[in-house]
Amino acid sequence: MPSSWSPSLRFELQFTGENINLWGEKLNAVLQHADYAVAGWLTKPLSGPAALSTANAGDDEARAAMVKFTGGAGPFTVTIPPVSKSYLVWNACDGPVTLTTGAGATVTVDPGDILWIVTDGGAVKTPGYGGASIKDWVSSVAWSYNAGALPAQAGNAGKFVRTDGSSASWQSLSTSDLSDYAGAVKGLALAFAIAL
Repeated sequence: MPSSWSPSLRFELQFTGENINLWGEKLNAVLQHADYAVAGWLTKPLSGPAALSTANAGDDEARAAMVKFTGGAGPFTVTIPPVSKSYLVWNACDGPVTLTTGAGATVTVDPGDILWIVTDGGAVKTPGYGGASIKDWVSSVAWSYNAGALPAQAGNAGKFVRTDGSSASWQSLSTSDLSDYAGAVKGLALAFAIAL
């Protein structure tokens, strides 16, 4: 019986008694592919729609752990294999890159963003944050309470944004605002850490 291949990463699965005197060479090839799947880096230039290559016996792009897309303005669509896998994706293009298996949900990575994406072989998702980068998620949450817009900034230097629950406005800082300063600083530090 001939060798077979693992479904997700296409590692060669040796049949008992097969490849006598070649087993070490084949094992080394599998270990190199495993190393690439865990810590390998792929830079993929884009100029149009693309698919990450796959190959049972050889090197392939889809096995990489981390992928950096480069290219023009796009938008670009990249098809990944319909198997379970995770990737760390960096969009260094000038436009958005959408990742798909060709079926199910997709994830769009904005220019300059780095996202961790996962697929179950159908849908492509990013853990948490509703498919957005951490930076975009924090931004949307922080300003969603004011319909995504800051009050006019002209003439409001040194003031802070305060809301009454229905509208936001710039106000001067008062001593009563400092009553929970320690808690506010912790929350602000966490928000900045997440946003950066």
